Amino acid sequence: MPQHGPEKINWLTAQFASDESEAAFQAFVFRRNLKNNIWGAMVGLALFMLYAFSDFIDATDPEEIIMIRIVTGVIALAIMSVLFSKRFVKHHDVVTAVFITVVASAMNLIIWRQPMLDNTYYIGLIQGFILFGLLLRLSFVSMITAAAVCLAGFALATFTKPDIAAAALQFVNLSGVAIICVVGVYLLQGYQRTDFLKALTIENQNQQLSALLEDVRRDHERKLAAMNMLVHFVKTPLHQINGFSEILMSNFVGEEKAASDKDCVESARYIKDATSNLSNSVNRLLTYHRLDEIEHQNEFDNISIEEQLGDFSDMLDANISVTIEGSAGATDTNLAAMRTLFESLAVYYNEMAAQPLTIEVEMSIEGKDVTRVTIHDNCDVLLHEKFLEDTKPLTKISNYLTSAGSEMQMTLRTVARAMEVVGGGFEHRPQAAGNIFELKFLNHNKTMPGQAPNSLAASDQLPAHAG
Repeated sequence: MPQHGPEKINWLTAQFASDESEAAFQAFVFRRNLKNNIWGAMVGLALFMLYAFSDFIDATDPEEIIMIRIVTGVIALAIMSVLFSKRFVKHHDVVTAVFITVVASAMNLIIWRQPMLDNTYYIGLIQGFILFGLLLRLSFVSMITAAAVCLAGFALATFTKPDIAAAALQFVNLSGVAIICVVGVYLLQGYQRTDFLKALTIENQNQQLSALLEDVRRDHERKLAAMNMLVHFVKTPLHQINGFSEILMSNFVGEEKAASDKDCVESARYIKDATSNLSNSVNRLLTYHRLDEIEHQNEFDNISIEEQLGDFSDMLDANISVTIEGSAGATDTNLAAMRTLFESLAVYYNEMAAQPLTIEVEMSIEGKDVTRVTIHDNCDVLLHEKFLEDTKPLTKISNYLTSAGSEMQMTLRTVARAMEVVGGGFEHRPQAAGNIFELKFLNHNKTMPGQAPNSLAASDQLPAHAG
């Protein structure tokens, strides 16, 4: 069967060919159409009852005709009253069409009860078509059904009269007005759905624009935080380099040349350490912020998580013992972000490898979509509060200007940020001896329109402490 796009409108019914699109449209116009149908029906019924004064002019038996109006009014009110029920209010289109049919049938009954066609009752039907065509918001199918029933009843009421010529003239006039009104409803239904599609397009564009503005705002905050952090953590090493360089110069060429070689070596060591700290701070900050560019590349590869863990094992120092168990799937994400994730994690462990460490990695597939990588280590216990602090995005850091030390803690922060770009969650649990880190990935991701690649469902999401 041919697939209809959401913009396809069925020319026969003036409705969307797609059931999902039609349901969305009906939900969009529900309250507005319900209000129009109720007020339009009440206005039409009021006019139907007020025209009782004309019965004393046109009707041969005014009392009978007025009684027909009263009974019809009671029945019509009873029909519309069902809209107070939640069970029927969603079918207000059908209920309103039944209301029109009852009122029109009452008019046909009044015409049938007259002996001749020289009265003006059929003008009431013409007015009814125009009034209901303007005020009500019926579907094309409901309107054409009500109009067909009305015309059929009018034909039965008029062609049984002796004056066939008058019956034919009135039928042609009434049919012409009915056709115009039905065509108007058909066109209106098409215009409504076209406006609905335009509204959806505008809403989608607004959402995209809001997302872009939010992304620009976050990018500005990240860059501002990076500048502030860089200034803070560059000032100290530069001050150390400058100060100890002057000490060295004075030891070699100044009047206080008698300083020991030990002092010179110590000053040189301070310079080396400060330079190393400066280099590490700059490189890690650049690595962290390159993830912003990666996030917007929209380049995806099917990446084996097991292979990435193998590369992670190769990046660890020789005095770190690592075992990898279990099996894992693949995920569609950016390869550069995935590599940054495991490279930063390896740097984190290598920095603590002054003494032998043991790392156990377990892989498991949960259901058909999620892979969990659990890392057990015997490192010093990392308090959970410290983990949350070390994985905050730079946009949320409030104390980077007062942080102790000459280097900013960026490794876990970069892991958390890379995990966000890759798609998934990053979690930590301290143990009595050691720590547990958990990485959660989506397998064989299929990105839906408007959804971030590899985003986890709310029920599966682990806290990702990166922005």
